[in-house]
Amino acid sequence: MALAHTKTRAPRPRAGLLLPRPALLARVKHALDTRRVLLICAPAGYGKTALLTQALADASTETAIAWVALDEGDDLGRLLDCLFAAFEPYDPPWRVAPEGLRDAALRGGAEIVTVADAMLNALEACEVQHGLIVLDDAHHLADPASQQFLDRWLARMGERWRLVLAVRHEPPLRLARLRASGELADLGPAELALAPEEVEQLAQAAGLEEAAAVGLYERCQGWPAGLRLALGMSQGQRLPAAIDRATFDYLAAEVLDRLEPGLRGFLLRTSVLHELDAARCQALGEDMHAAQWLAEMERLSLFVTVVDLAPHTLRLHQLFRDMLQQRLRQEQPERHRLQLERAATLETDALRRQSLLLAAGRPDRAAELLLDDGALLMNQLGAQGLLDLTKRFDPAFAESSPELHRVKALSLWVLWEAQQAEWHQSRAEALFEARGDEAGLRAARGHRSILLIAQGRLKEAEALLSDLDPFALSGELRRVTLLGRTWHAMESCRFDAVAPLFDALVTELLNATTLETWYICSPPPRQISCVGMAPVADRWYRGAMQVLGNRLLPFGVNAHTAQAWNLFWQGRPEESRQLLDRAEADAAWLGRIVIARNQGQALHAMFELIAGRHDEAMALMRLRVAEQVPGYGAWGGWHAHFSLARMAAATGNREALAEALERLARIGADLPDLVMPHRPRPLLGLQAQLAALQGRRDEAIAAWRGFLADGEGGDLLGQLAEARVLLAAVLLEGGDRAGAAGALAPALARREPGGLMWAVPRLLQMAGEDWGELLDGAELARLRGWAEAVRPATRIAVDTQTQSPDERLSQREAEVIAQIAAGASNKHIARALDLSPHTVKRHVANILDKLVLNSRGEAAAWWRDRQASTRPGTLG
Repeated sequence: MALAHTKTRAPRPRAGLLLPRPALLARVKHALDTRRVLLICAPAGYGKTALLTQALADASTETAIAWVALDEGDDLGRLLDCLFAAFEPYDPPWRVAPEGLRDAALRGGAEIVTVADAMLNALEACEVQHGLIVLDDAHHLADPASQQFLDRWLARMGERWRLVLAVRHEPPLRLARLRASGELADLGPAELALAPEEVEQLAQAAGLEEAAAVGLYERCQGWPAGLRLALGMSQGQRLPAAIDRATFDYLAAEVLDRLEPGLRGFLLRTSVLHELDAARCQALGEDMHAAQWLAEMERLSLFVTVVDLAPHTLRLHQLFRDMLQQRLRQEQPERHRLQLERAATLETDALRRQSLLLAAGRPDRAAELLLDDGALLMNQLGAQGLLDLTKRFDPAFAESSPELHRVKALSLWVLWEAQQAEWHQSRAEALFEARGDEAGLRAARGHRSILLIAQGRLKEAEALLSDLDPFALSGELRRVTLLGRTWHAMESCRFDAVAPLFDALVTELLNATTLETWYICSPPPRQISCVGMAPVADRWYRGAMQVLGNRLLPFGVNAHTAQAWNLFWQGRPEESRQLLDRAEADAAWLGRIVIARNQGQALHAMFELIAGRHDEAMALMRLRVAEQVPGYGAWGGWHAHFSLARMAAATGNREALAEALERLARIGADLPDLVMPHRPRPLLGLQAQLAALQGRRDEAIAAWRGFLADGEGGDLLGQLAEARVLLAAVLLEGGDRAGAAGALAPALARREPGGLMWAVPRLLQMAGEDWGELLDGAELARLRGWAEAVRPATRIAVDTQTQSPDERLSQREAEVIAQIAAGASNKHIARALDLSPHTVKRHVANILDKLVLNSRGEAAAWWRDRQASTRPGTLG
């Protein structure tokens, strides 16, 4: 996601009033050399960040440093985003994309442990000798998921990396075991406080007498922040007897009031920014003197940290920033609100932007932006991350905001919680209607219709869609309405209407360039199996690839999987398998993608069916049912069991088919919309197959004929074509060749085999028959062409494990490993080969997996050994 780059950049060392503290620095360095974890725990103003900055400045050049500055509201998702960005310069050999690891961790539970281990493994395989991971202000990580993640790290970190936690209070982590084993070093207020002699040195440097130095120590008790303020005000000022947090706020305000008016105003107005640079301050409304004021702030040591030099960027100490904002709020409340709103328009970090708007008292604007950016943030934060953002609003406001209800619905839909998502869309609909927002009302209705269809509530969805004419609408609402009508036609078994509606939708999509818009329109397998869908799905896939470009994203996995199904129904199983392999390789890199796995399992089962491996085909279909996402509900469960029943019938498993039919009847009893005018008897085709398998030939023939007479309503997952070839086969066995040809001919009128792929042995049988004049030349040519196309898929594929390592590497992977052996980083490889860094990471993961290696160093050694025995620059 978009993060402020300063969150992963260690502050710059700078000269100030604090004198060097060699003994304390030596203690820190010793801890970093000998302990796995360093905990620096002290209240604000004790110089934790400054101490670490000085310690890291002296670290050897062989030490990798990953710095993360945490903010209020940061959680596990944000922590992981920051860590991935901080590790980027060291090229960890990720085996799963960082985005995939993040999404997995946000699913919670045991997945957090799995992700923590995967990250530790990648860090141990980095080509660095020593590494430090610093989590500054880690007390902001209050969510249980972050604590579970860090506990796993504390328990499993290797010897090459050290973890530093800088916190204001001890975190609720399992530290006792580390302390007992001597693996944890503690530094607290007692260690960080300035000693009397250090205060005396500072006082003397500031021109104070010895007696004043003693009094100064008594007042600040070694608190560095209090000491700095006291020194700044010591000229002619009578100081309080003691300096604590409340006194700090008072004294800081006194310091503010003594500043030159221009600088004072600049500090107050810009205190709303998390980091200050000249360009950002000017965008906030400051004049061309912003750079001068920033330089003056640093010269006066006004509690600032330098976090970047190009551009010159400062961060105010949180104590000082809090005081400034409090003063601005007191003196100019309206100006404070306006500055917060302006700062929000400059902020690219979604969480910071939301915090600024909420602090400005503009939850309405924050909710509007969250809805506007919802699809984009979904890609950056994941569905759970987007849902978590909605929890930052006041509950009463959240309940009354239609925008937030729509954001929640969007998140829950992607998390496959259709029922909950539909409830939130219905609340949004009611609230938009009460507001009189006609556009918002129509948008909520359009999206709710899709969620109703996903639950099988087709009559309710039809009522909503009947009031939305897609061709009287425009933009997103037209696309959503067309999608709703496409899905409604499919689910109500008006299969002939599906392709024309989807074709109109694709025409609209070609005018949209955002991945999010294309993503929600991805066609599922049972849509792709509809008559006339092949060329439309091809068109959709080409458009999707243009929008996707070279990016590796979950949408690409879904698109490749959808096209693999399209190729399969076209009778091109070998091409289908190759594309599915690509989709699954991408999915392995990106992490678990629920819908792609679900659809991929079913397609693999079809490959096994064609190859005659019936037990394997049934096992895959049963696994698919077992892994059915609960959020799919009973409607999704019915369709999963329907596919299982189809597979049982196709493999000749009478017992499994009978069991599945009983299960379908039980589930269907609670789904009244299964029976509609266009789908009067959805199980008749399967009942005909069961009769045939049980030897009730005449009943099977009668059932098939009745089923075929119903027309398009029975063509769920290509069932009509399958029924035709099965009926033809039974009639042939009875000697009725003319009847068999009459049953088969309508299936040969289509451009692709479609449902005939369920019965490939019968398809091959029909292609081998002598039909004489019963089928015309075009029909025979099509039948025999399909048979030749699918025949290779009936043979067992070669196991890739029998290939040599050389044969497993693609040409591009060979180029990447050669670059690795030459010492190039991922960024250098990307530039050299004109690839994105993300693609290079993926190639590195593939290389390590194929060669069974652990690190880039091992890959480089393998390549050099390989080159020693072959001519340079070749793989073969």
